Amino acid sequence: MKKSTSRTFFAVLLASGFLAASAVHAASMTYETRAITSPVSGNYQADWSSQASSVTSSQLSDFNGSVGANSSYDHLSVSFNVAAAAAGSTAIFELAPDAGYGGALYLDGLLLDAKNTDLWWGGNWDATGQLLVASIGNLAAGNHVLEAFWAEGCCNGAQGGRYQLNGGNWQALSVSNLDSLAVPEPASLALFGLGLFGLAVGRRKNG
Repeated sequence: MKKSTSRTFFAVLLASGFLAASAVHAASMTYETRAITSPVSGNYQADWSSQASSVTSSQLSDFNGSVGANSSYDHLSVSFNVAAAAAGSTAIFELAPDAGYGGALYLDGLLLDAKNTDLWWGGNWDATGQLLVASIGNLAAGNHVLEAFWAEGCCNGAQGGRYQLNGGNWQALSVSNLDSLAVPEPASLALFGLGLFGLAVGRRKNG
């Protein structure tokens, strides 16, 4: 193999690796809390915006084990990307907030579940009546935002989140797990790299 062709192939490998690395860091998780200053009406997204208190924000790597503040309104925003390989999946997201005043769960701005009762799961995933649940029958490729809003009066406790694809094993709602949804299939990445290599070789021959 000539040096120029070898360099081109190496560049293609670097480009493929860059694409994979970019996909791996696709998810983010922001957790915000603020003190309750106005009544909880049950329209949780609007209620969050109507509070007059300051917002405390933090970046999480995993929602499981997080603890909200007392007498607080909470907002979780999870941004993630779905590769074409995972598109069309049946997805279930379950969120277990400590929400004495209830809460609501959205995907891409669409309300999928709301409960205005005292939500406390006590670490029991089988207590589905205490969870906010989103079931998506045909998960589309591309960027998505999972959001939840809830309010807690007192006695805050540990919270959790998980998701499942196509009836498989449950995965913790964490940045690392969600990142895996954005990684292209190895075969697709290899074909892309070979395609770039072929174009580069063709151009060299024509030149």
